[in-house]
Amino acid sequence: MRHDLMALAAVLTLTAGAARAAADDAIRLELNALENADGRCRVSFVIENKSATSLDSLRLELALFNPAGIVQRRVATEFGPLRGNKTIVKTFTIDGACEEIGAVLVNDVTACAPVDPTACLDRLELSSRLPTVRLYK
Repeated sequence: MRHDLMALAAVLTLTAGAARAAADDAIRLELNALENADGRCRVSFVIENKSATSLDSLRLELALFNPAGIVQRRVATEFGPLRGNKTIVKTFTIDGACEEIGAVLVNDVTACAPVDPTACLDRLELSSRLPTVRLYK
């Protein structure tokens, strides 16, 4: 019985350590603001690289949906470079009014140098400060 408890404790310790390591390697992407400007929509993101590893490039393919859930457009945008353990703000503009955006899907990671893009997609933790616009993968 004691051996079983020790084995269980070891598994729980390893699991907790893996969860901490995953949180330490996260790339947090927050949809922070939408602002209409000159007939276009200015989209601002806050990106936090929780890893000590810098990224030369973080290129994401985004799909923008209207409030009814219909795809309006796809955009590829560069969020890098990202220094390790650093938070930055990136802003880009798209045609149309911000009210036309109901959701943003991170459709793919097309570049994540020097890391494998699939690994970066797995590391993305997404959130939105905007109650009417969902950010998801």
